[in-house]
Amino acid sequence: MFSIKWWTLPRVSVVVTLILTALASWLALWSIRTEEYLYLAVSVGAIGGLIHEFAQSGGKVLYIVSAKDGFYLGTVSGMVLGAVAGLLVLKGQLVLLENPATDVNVYEVTLNVFFAGLGLKGVAEAATGERVDKSEE
Repeated sequence: MFSIKWWTLPRVSVVVTLILTALASWLALWSIRTEEYLYLAVSVGAIGGLIHEFAQSGGKVLYIVSAKDGFYLGTVSGMVLGAVAGLLVLKGQLVLLENPATDVNVYEVTLNVFFAGLGLKGVAEAATGERVDKSEE
């Protein structure tokens, strides 16, 4: 019926990206207030991946797309990678959370998780990149 796949349309991708951002933001705010570190790691890490996607494509890529210069992972993959990075950071900080002698600030954990999500999405796309000569641009 349709010759164009609906998820490849930039307008649809931006709308879905904004909806996913709102859901992740709500979960992040709730988890910060209640200090639910597992939900915090998943939601804030996913937001880190989303921010990288906004910076790169403006939220116009929803799923993985192949281009001349490599792969663009898109919003959904960025959220998944960010959530995984957040969980890994949380696993590393569990030692601090379980030790009563250390004072762990929920905002410090939030920043660490956010930057891990942001960074993993960037590293993953850089690893899939291809060199493009100026003559091919």
